[in-house]
Amino acid sequence: MRISAEEMLNLRGVRPTPQRVVITEYLLNTECHPTAEQVLDAVANALPVPLSKATVYNTLNTLVESGVIQEVYTEPGGCARYDANVTRHHHFVDTRNGRIYDIPFEAIPTLEKSLEGKFKINNYTVTFYGERVDDA
Repeated sequence: MRISAEEMLNLRGVRPTPQRVVITEYLLNTECHPTAEQVLDAVANALPVPLSKATVYNTLNTLVESGVIQEVYTEPGGCARYDANVTRHHHFVDTRNGRIYDIPFEAIPTLEKSLEGKFKINNYTVTFYGERVDDA
């Protein structure tokens, strides 16, 4: 059973305002790694009062700071994308359609070991670029 947006916010110490609940719910139920603009487009009419761009950006910042979601950057200088999967994982960017897929962290088991003794690694993430061949 998946945790509700309101429960997730409460667990992270974030007051569950209607705006935060709607945005969190959207992010928990999508795998598309949306930008802030895409989040705004998706939830703009979800409440009786329209959400402003500032509200969406402020809410996304609050959700990142509290660990509810994470920011993902898939290209240097690119805009932030948002991911409700906060477990350790990597990403694959399909260069044909721009879709971003989550790759299990364990899929790259030897990278950290190959750098032992040369670097003290605190954390890392890998982004792959290419074309998905199975169209799943």
